[in-house]
This record gives sequence, structure tokens and C-alpha cells, in this order.
Amino acid sequence: MKWVTPLLFIFLLSLTESKTLHRNAYGKDSTLDSSQCSSEKNLVNLATIFFAQFVQEATYEEVSKMVTDVQTVIKKPTDREQPAGCLESQLSAFLDEICHEEKITAKYGLLDCCRQSGEERHQCLLAHKKVTPAPIPPFPGQEPSTSCQAYEENPEAFLRRYIYDISRSQPFLYAPTVLSSASRLDEVMPLCCKAEKAAECFQTKTASITKELKESSLLNQHVCAVMKQYGPQTIQEIITVKLSQKFPKANVTEIQKLVLDVAHIHGECCKGDVLECLQDGEKIMSYLCSQEDILPSKIAECCKLPILELGHCIIHAENDDKPEDLSTNFNRFLGDQNFSQFSSEEKNMFLASFRHEYSRRHTKLPVTVVLRVAIRYKELVEKCLQSENPLECQDNVEEELQKYVQETQTLAKQSCGLFQKLGDYYLQNEFLIAYTRKAPQLTSAELIDLTKKMVATAATCCPLSEDKCLACGEGAAEIIIGQLCMRHAANPLNPGVDRCCNSPYANRRPCFSSLTVDDTYVPPPFSDDKFIFHKDLCQARGRALQTMKQELLISLVKQKPQMTEEQHEAVTADFSGLLEKCCRGQEQEACFAEEGPKLISKTRAALGV
Repeated sequence: MKWVTPLLFIFLLSLTESKTLHRNAYGKDSTLDSSQCSSEKNLVNLATIFFAQFVQEATYEEVSKMVTDVQTVIKKPTDREQPAGCLESQLSAFLDEICHEEKITAKYGLLDCCRQSGEERHQCLLAHKKVTPAPIPPFPGQEPSTSCQAYEENPEAFLRRYIYDISRSQPFLYAPTVLSSASRLDEVMPLCCKAEKAAECFQTKTASITKELKESSLLNQHVCAVMKQYGPQTIQEIITVKLSQKFPKANVTEIQKLVLDVAHIHGECCKGDVLECLQDGEKIMSYLCSQEDILPSKIAECCKLPILELGHCIIHAENDDKPEDLSTNFNRFLGDQNFSQFSSEEKNMFLASFRHEYSRRHTKLPVTVVLRVAIRYKELVEKCLQSENPLECQDNVEEELQKYVQETQTLAKQSCGLFQKLGDYYLQNEFLIAYTRKAPQLTSAELIDLTKKMVATAATCCPLSEDKCLACGEGAAEIIIGQLCMRHAANPLNPGVDRCCNSPYANRRPCFSSLTVDDTYVPPPFSDDKFIFHKDLCQARGRALQTMKQELLISLVKQKPQMTEEQHEAVTADFSGLLEKCCRGQEQEACFAEEGPKLISKTRAALGV
């Protein structure tokens, strides 16, 4: 097949810059503009989101006062030739309002931030957002009749309170998602308030809203953390893959135009610029829906929805199928061009072209797998340039890349095979042993929570078809690893975790998979206090009993990281024997007091600690 994209990109570099908001290297103007007018009908709700996310501890009354005050500032006519409601930066106006409220800043520990100015003040306030979001408040949080009465009396006030509650519990959730959930709740309220079984109706109708809020919050926080750690280049690479898979009919110039715009919007949303996040997001969605030539049928259906529902629909729509006329062979994608003589910018554009072409031909592959393939492709190209016949060397590229993909597929199959064999509880125990060895500095609660998410991923992804399973598992793994890395950034764990968390984004998951034992870890002196057993073990059932057993397992691994599977099985059997013996008798506490120390001595001898 004759590759034309690589031959075009050098020419495209020469295209000039424009005076729009930004223009990409392919010479495509941004679909966005730089207007800052606040003719936004959702301004009150957007301000509520902003203040609730930036000052999470603030009461609803305190947030409402800041919303009212900032509206007055924004609506005040300016000296310039602008209508009332226009500011050069409404984000600055919102930040000014926080710092204007001296009682609030003093009450919630923001005085140091407000002594700073400009971007330093902004970053300081952003850093005060809690890394671990609170649970999403259950709905309705009170009796359905109370909620229904409040909604009927003042729907706008009711929904604004809901927006406040969601925003303060999920400080990284993008504003459009908060507004979309409120819009959906607005549809649910009249239906359920009239239902005979209102509580049951609310539980059914709001379950999907809450689930999507949780997923979106985790994803938004993950994107913002990746952007902060790796910068715009990595985010643009991720978006290139996603958009190329979503719109495989689009050419590389169109995709790169969208990439720059979408990355820009993520930046606005991450820095808390709620108005620009919403308005620019809507512009992008409207623009996509106008591009009939590249629009997949699955997304064309989304375009019939209201604007607040449109974004969610497009993001969650399945990727389009690969165009039939595309070859999947990448052997001579570079051709006879000398990659080593490219400038840094030319190399970046060539690799962007490769990611685009590979993604549109492999629309089902996980984003991180495509990114790893691109890294491997670059290595192969550089290796071929050192060979006697670079063109012939490239004839093996496709085979090498396919091996790389197959390695990830094999790992996914092995993980799902283990899940089917062991089930939830015993698979979690395997993960607990592995990750206690990798990061023994984590608490028992942290390790149990981390591995619980891993098992939930297996339960969700393994029943899916092979291609969907792979994408599902890799995507979830990236979120989980991202959370672990945020935990490490807040309170460093060990050099192994640090190395993995600071690996290139696409390589973080493979790095953690290959991580074994923390060589720097020194087990604490053995303490009998960690292994005291009481009769409450006999009352524990189900998940509570499993957690107690898992806490014991974690303590043992922390005490002896090199514990073998045989030793683990022997200790588990001895512990089960202790439970059976003491729990069937009348004097349970006395039994544990007598038999517990015997078990500890036997365990210490078996483990050599």
C-alpha cells in the first residue's frame, strides 16, 4: 500500500499561524474562540459548582452568598466597550470573590493562597481540593415526600442544592457532567413524586445517574492528574488515539485540529474554569455533529439529543468500525525517509500520524496499548535505520507490533482465567499478597480497597467479548494505578512504586505488573499484638469475616514478604482450624486466649520470623 500521510506532514509544517485562539501544526484553525461573555443561562449553577468545588467545606448558605456577590460583579458594566456581563477573565472574578470573603478564607484555611496573586493564587486554591472524593450523597437523602415537597415549591432552588451537594463531594467533576445529572434529576422528580412507591422509583431511576457520576468523577480526576504530571503532549497523544478510533473516517489533519481543541477544553475543566469548560465543550460537540462526512451512525443518533446530554452520549458511544479500504500492514509506513534527520517537531508529527493511522485501523484496542505500540514502533524504526537495508528491515515491523499486542491479550486472558478459577474472594487474596509485597507501606484498609477495585474490574470486564474485555480491563487498570500514584505523590511509598508512577504514561501498568517485592522494605519486629484473636471472629459473617482474614493475611505478608504459597496455605488452614475449634464451644474468649498464642508460635516457626 502507498502511504501518503507521512509524505504530507512535512509540507504541512510550513503553514502559518493564525490569530484565532490557537492553530495546530497541520494549519487547521481551532473551532473555539476567545470570547468571555457570560450570557450563559446557567451562570448561577456554574458559580455554585465553582465555589462548592474550590471551597468544599463551605456551607450552602456561604456558597450562595458568593454566587450572589460574583453575579453582581459580572453584571456590572465595565469601562470598556463591552456589555454588562463580560469580563476578560471570569475565572479571576470567581477567585477574587473567594478571597474577598475574609471570614470564609480564614475559616477554611485559604488565607495563604489569597495572599498570593495571579496563577500562584489559582494553583494554591486548586491544590486545596481533596484528592480523595467523598462518597456521592444518596438520593433522596431524606424522605421522598420531603424532597418532593421541596421540589414542587421551588424546582430551581432544589436542583441548585443538589448541584452544591454533588460538586462539593466531587471536586474534580467537570461542570457539564454536574449540570447534565441535575437535568436528568429534573426529569425524574415529577415521575417519582407521582409514583405509588416513590422511594422505590427514586432508587431505580437515580441509580444510573449516581453510577455515571462516580465513573465520570474518577475519569475527570485521572485526566487532570495525567495532565498535571505529564503535560499537554501526553494528553494530546491519548486524545489522538481516542478520536482516531471514534472517527476512523477522519483524516489526520482533521483529527489533529480536534485534538488541540479537546486538550484545551480538558485544561479549562481541570483548572476549574467552569464557564469555558461548558461553553467550549458545547462548541466542540456542535462542530462534531456538523461534520457529516466523518460522523459515525452511532454518534449521529447522539446529535439528536439536547446539548447537555449530547456530550455524554458521544463520549460513551462505541467506536466506529474500521473503514474497509484501509490496509492493516505498517511495514513500510516510514518508507525511505530518514527518521534520524527529522527535527523534534517533525518526529512528533510523524509519530502522531502513525498513532492516528494505527488507531483508525484498530478501533477496539485500548488507548494505552496503542500508545505502547507507537513507542515500540519508534524503537523499531530507529533500529532499522542502523541496519544495512532500512527498507527491508521495516518488512518485519507489522509482525513485531502484533507480538506486542498479543502479549497484552495473553495477560488479559490469564487474569480472567484466574478470576473464573478462584472467584472474587480468593482472587482478591492473590492481589493482596502481590500488592502488599509491592507496596507494604500501604495500610491494610488501603490495600483491601485497592484490590477490591481490581476484583471489581475482573468481574465487570471478563464476561465481555475478547476485544471489549481488553479495552475494559486496561482502561480500569489505568484509573486504579492513577489513584495509587496520586496516593504515592501525596505520601511517597517506595522507590519501585516511584519508578512505575514516573514511567511514561503508557508504561505504568506493565511496570506495576512486573514489580515484585520492595527490596528497601524492612519488616517491623514481630508483635503479638497484631495477632490477638477474640470471640468477635465467631460473630463475623460474610464480608466482615473475610475482611478480618484479609487483615491477618496482610499482616503476615508484611511480616514475611517472601512467604511462599505453601506457607500461606498452611497458615490459613491453621487459622481456620482455630476458628472451628473455638467458635463451636461455649467459652470462646477463653479458647482464643489459650489457643491463639499456640497458633502464633506455630506460625512464627513456619515462617521463620
